Amino acid sequence: MRQVLLLVLLLNGLAVLGAALTGNLPNWPPGQADIHVAEQAGSPIIQLGGDEHPSEGGVVSIWNDISISNSILTSWLVMAVLFVIGLAAARAVTEVPGRFQNLIESVVQGLVDFMRDAGGVRVVRYLPLFGTLFLFGLLSNWLSIVPLVGQVEVLRAPTSDYHTNLALALTGFVWYQAAGVRQNGVGYFSRWINFTGFKEGILVGVVMIIVGAIELFSEIFRILTLTLRLWGNIWGGEIVLAVLAALLFVPSFVLPFIGLELFIGFIQAFVFAFLVLLYIVLALESHGGEEHEGAHEAAHAA
Repeated sequence: MRQVLLLVLLLNGLAVLGAALTGNLPNWPPGQADIHVAEQAGSPIIQLGGDEHPSEGGVVSIWNDISISNSILTSWLVMAVLFVIGLAAARAVTEVPGRFQNLIESVVQGLVDFMRDAGGVRVVRYLPLFGTLFLFGLLSNWLSIVPLVGQVEVLRAPTSDYHTNLALALTGFVWYQAAGVRQNGVGYFSRWINFTGFKEGILVGVVMIIVGAIELFSEIFRILTLTLRLWGNIWGGEIVLAVLAALLFVPSFVLPFIGLELFIGFIQAFVFAFLVLLYIVLALESHGGEEHEGAHEAAHAA
C-alpha cells in the first residue's frame, strides 16, 4: 500500500511539473470555460443526412437531423465488448473450468439465484433480458469515469444520454407487457379496462373505470421514472467529476469520488434491471391471472 501511494504521489508530481514547464497549468480559480460539462443528450459526430441545424426556421423535425451521436458510438462499443466476452465465454467451455469460465459461470449463477429468490423459478426464463439490461447498464455507467469519456466530443457514457435510457426503458416496458399477456391472456387488460363493476351498480362501475385509468397512467409513468432515475445519476456524476477535475490540482484527490461513481454505476444498473424484473413479476401476477387461477382452483375443488 505504501508503494502504491508513493507511486501515485510521484505520478501526480510529474503531472503537475510537466504542466508547469509547458505552461498548461489550469487557471485558479477555474472559470466556467475551464469546466467541460457534457450536454444532456448526445452530440452528432457523423451526419448522415438532413440539416445540421434542424432548429433554424422555427420548425423542428426528427427527419431534419439524421446522424450518429457520440452516445450511439459508445453504445456500439459496449455492445461489441459484451459480444466479444460472450463469444469468448462460449468457446472457453471445457469439462475442467478455467478461471475465465469460473468467472462467467459465477456471474450467470449469481443472476439466476437472485432472479429465483426475487420472483420464483418462472422468471428465470427472462435471464437474457435481466442480464443484458444489467451488464449493458453497468459497462455504460462505468464508462463515465474512463479518461476522456465525457471530456471529448466523440466519447460519452451511453447512459448519460437520456435517449439511451429511454430506449432501455421502452424495451423493458414491451417485455413485461408481453409477459403479462402471455401469462394471463386477454384478461391481462382488465387491469385498465374493466366494466364488470357495473354489475354491482353505476357508482362501483365508475370507480373501477377511474381506478383502471389511474393504473394505466402509472404503468406508462414507469417509463419516465426508469429513464430519469438512471440518466440523472450518471449525468450528474459526470458533472461532479468534471467540476472536481477543474478544481483540484492533484489528480489522486479525485480517486475517492471515482470509487463512489463506480459504486453508484453498479447500484443504478442493478436497480434498473431489478425494477424491470419486478414489473415482470407484477405483470405475471396481474388481476386477470389471479382470477383465472382462482377459477381453475374452484373448478378443481368442485
